[in-house]
Amino acid sequence: MSKIIVFGDSIAYGKWDKEGGWVARLRKYIDETFNKPIPTNFQVYNCSIPGEVVTRLAKRFEQELLIRIPQQENTNNKNLVILSAGINDSCPNNWMTLHSTPSIEFKNAFKTMIEFALKHNCKVVCVGLTPVNITLSTGLLFSNEKVKEYDAYISEICSKKNILKVDLFDTLKQIEYEKLLVDVVHPNDKGHKILFEEVKKFLDKERLFDYLTS
Repeated sequence: MSKIIVFGDSIAYGKWDKEGGWVARLRKYIDETFNKPIPTNFQVYNCSIPGEVVTRLAKRFEQELLIRIPQQENTNNKNLVILSAGINDSCPNNWMTLHSTPSIEFKNAFKTMIEFALKHNCKVVCVGLTPVNITLSTGLLFSNEKVKEYDAYISEICSKKNILKVDLFDTLKQIEYEKLLVDVVHPNDKGHKILFEEVKKFLDKERLFDYLTS
């Protein structure tokens, strides 16, 4: 059975959305659109953890991926890995590590995960980082300048590895996404709905639903 496996942080986890977040909304869409008792059925796994940083994510990535795509499965199965993390890494006092992730470690972590997924015949999509609202911070030193810097690191790795990336930052700034945040980084229900719509639109444009169901 083909699968989408999402690895990310609290935004991908779905923090503060009564519908479960953009990944849960994606699963609901897939269940309603594709998952009928016919061969197009495929599964969505959300392996996201609030507070996650990519260096820690990389340490659990291989085992969690292989558990969900066992090698003895039918080789006709197709799998898509979505990486949606990095915003915590940009924060100089994030609560997971208490410092921002050095750029070389950040890039190496993304590179390692992408290479492992490709080695195991997965397609990979990276989801870009989202704007923050520093006026809602209660102590965490997020900034849009640092978020854009780390988003650029993701773009750099995707370009080098020829990996697709959902660019969100500028699109969301244009619609004043910051007004949809319940705190410095997490979107409300409407914000998660927008994230879901942007990811779904991208997957559809790149014909990845067709890939998984063909």
